[in-house]
This record gives sequence, C-alpha cells and structure tokens, in this order.
Amino acid sequence: MGSQIDKLLEKYWNGETSLEEEKVIKRHFKSNPALSNEGHYFRYLANKKSAKYEGSKSITSKKTWISAAATITIGVLTAALVFNDAKKDPFAIEDPEKALQATREALMMIGSELKQGQNHTLELTKINKAKEELQEES
Repeated sequence: MGSQIDKLLEKYWNGETSLEEEKVIKRHFKSNPALSNEGHYFRYLANKKSAKYEGSKSITSKKTWISAAATITIGVLTAALVFNDAKKDPFAIEDPEKALQATREALMMIGSELKQGQNHTLELTKINKAKEELQEES
C-alpha cells in the first residue's frame, strides 16, 4: 500500500490526480496518522475544512452596510439623472418634420451601405465560383 500512496502523492504534487485518487490519499492519512509532512498537510486541510470561521457575523454586517451604501448611491445618481432637466439630449429633434427628414437620411445612408455590401458579396461569389471551377479541372 505504501508504494501506491507514494505514486498517488507524486501524481498529487504534479497536479495529475483525479478526485477519486485524492479521496484515497485523504482516507489513507486519516486512518494512518503518520508523522510525515504529507500526513500533517492532509490532516491540516481536513481540520481547516471542518473549522468554522468565527468572524462571519462581522463579514455579514460589512456586506449589509456596503450593499446599503451602494443602493443609496445608485438611487442618488438615478434621481440626479432623471430630474436633471437642465441638460437635454443634444440629438433630440422636437420638430416632427425635421425628425422625419433625419430618419429618411439615416435610412438612405443605411440602404447605400447595404447596396455596397451586396456588390462585394456578388464579387466574392464570382471569385468562389471561379475557384471551384479551377479545382474541378485539377
């Protein structure tokens, strides 16, 4: 059994063990309280895993205060943005005729870009077709 544990320990320290192999190692050192460094290490890990942190209440209360402070900060920032009428959107168009004209211009620009994209796609299709014909001839 000793040589098997030695092999598993070597794999463990190289980061190559599976979870099942690690369980075998932990069970071995739990049932065989050896005075080796590995034995001390695995018993230490087992004790740390079972120990409870005594300062958990202070951490919870800190999280509560931080959460409350963040909520208040977000609320104040939201209120400042919502109720700030001094700065309106510089891109807002109040006149419906101007808004319609701006929308038409934007759609025309998008349409022309799409047309250019179709032209490029057509050219690529021609190139791909020629490439396929050359490969068929080979």
